[in-house]
Amino acid sequence: MPIALALSASLALVAAGFTRMLWRERRLTGELTGLSERIRELSARVEAAEADVAHAVSQAEITEGLLLDKGIADEEDLEAARRRYDGGEPSASSSRYVPERDGDLN
Repeated sequence: MPIALALSASLALVAAGFTRMLWRERRLTGELTGLSERIRELSARVEAAEADVAHAVSQAEITEGLLLDKGIADEEDLEAARRRYDGGEPSASSSRYVPERDGDLN
């Protein structure tokens, strides 16, 4: 009789462990599904941002070409504008993000 009791208890423990494992697997599968959807959303946002950047670069190149073709600016003017924008401390009226001035983004 003690062997049957030990066997019953062991079987109950195995069943409880198996049930707990199934519950955890379902929970993790749900989390994985949610994360997969979030990754798809973020991928779409990154692709949209890349397209926006590519469009902005194209527009800047077109603008530079027009400025040169119309004689409004020459290569030196364009290089000076690039250095002014890319280098040094931006002015307070600049639209560039400056953490000390603008604070956290989120």
